[in-house]
Amino acid sequence: MSIDTMKIYQDIAEKNFASIKNVAEVHLRTFEALAAKQVEIAQNAKIAKKLSAIFTEPKDVNNIVFAQSDLASCYNEELTTSVNEITDILKGAKEELTGLAEEAFEDVKVNTELVAKEVKEYTEKVVADAKACA
Repeated sequence: MSIDTMKIYQDIAEKNFASIKNVAEVHLRTFEALAAKQVEIAQNAKIAKKLSAIFTEPKDVNNIVFAQSDLASCYNEELTTSVNEITDILKGAKEELTGLAEEAFEDVKVNTELVAKEVKEYTEKVVADAKACA
């Protein structure tokens, strides 16, 4: 194998390693963002305060029903906001991964052309050498 061919394979290996590293970084950032959002949802003080008030403050039945309805509305708003934020996190990760995939595809295309050129040159050299020996 020629030095040029070895360099092509070395470049391919380095780019593959870099791509794997980039994908891992996207996954880690996405996981961290989703975990933070999960903690935020679980520790929502506004909802916890309303829930605590329902169970600790003496009320008549109408006030309890109203408080539960208010809690449900508050929880729905918070959950909707959180779902939208989670969707944005996942959309960002998808866009990053799509960009990485497109970059990798372009690299494969370029590398395939380089390898094909090397193989063609090597084949022509082998054929020429065989003809010269015959």
